[in-house]
Amino acid sequence: MTSLTIAELPWWDLAEVADHDAAIFGPTAWTLGYYWSVKAQNGTVMLAARTASAAGTDVDGAATNSEFAASAGELAGWIVMSGAGAEADVMTIATTEAARGTGIGSALLQAGIDWAKERGCEVVHLEVDERNAAALGMYASFGFEEWGRRPDYYPGAAGILMRLRIGD
Repeated sequence: MTSLTIAELPWWDLAEVADHDAAIFGPTAWTLGYYWSVKAQNGTVMLAARTASAAGTDVDGAATNSEFAASAGELAGWIVMSGAGAEADVMTIATTEAARGTGIGSALLQAGIDWAKERGCEVVHLEVDERNAAALGMYASFGFEEWGRRPDYYPGAAGILMRLRIGD
């Protein structure tokens, strides 16, 4: 069975993520330079999901260095979070085409929410293209609620502003 590993995205995988981002988001994709600048910011985390039959092992099945294990397997998705004080933001989240509909987006979102909770955040914010029904459904399943809109934020569509209260 294929396993899923979610780990902090190492710098050497930024180009791979940026390439996938360009294929998924087209004109609104983050550039490699932008990924580098966000990775350098305090209060951010980049998590990647990878699938593999034996993630984290070498050809003999022995455990590998955890730093390099974060790059083992096929990239399935990623999430970038920022957090300051009581608030966190989902800066971007995506799954590769091959990984869509498999629950990886939900696993990444949960990992991002867990990161925000560990930082003491009380609310998580995000914005999403109003035409992205799959993402809207996923966010609603987590309890995110719409609180505003940004007209024409995306090419030809509004951005829906959503939030989830995670504080006690």
